[in-house]
Amino acid sequence: MNHKIMVRWLSRFFFYLDRYFIARRTLPPLNDVGLLCFRKLVYEEINARAREAVISLINQEREGEQIDRALLKNVLAIFVNIGMRNMECYVNDFEAELLSDTAGYYTRKASN
Repeated sequence: MNHKIMVRWLSRFFFYLDRYFIARRTLPPLNDVGLLCFRKLVYEEINARAREAVISLINQEREGEQIDRALLKNVLAIFVNIGMRNMECYVNDFEAELLSDTAGYYTRKASN
């Protein structure tokens, strides 16, 4: 979340450069560069642990426990936003594992 705030403020600070200098040189916008840096430096390191934590939260809620839904929503937004206008990261990094875990969960429930 802090990273989004930092990128937003930096893009506002460098608005003139982003709009004129970078556009004329056909370079990627500052928001995209910030997101790519976040993806490479942070997301690739923690996505497996974050995915496991989210699936664990979802399983806890399935069992009737109270969870922090705002936290869950913010973490899932990272999976969506990191794809830069497409759902590729969400689908490949999270959704496939969630569907697999969900199938296993309901298979166990049905056998009980």
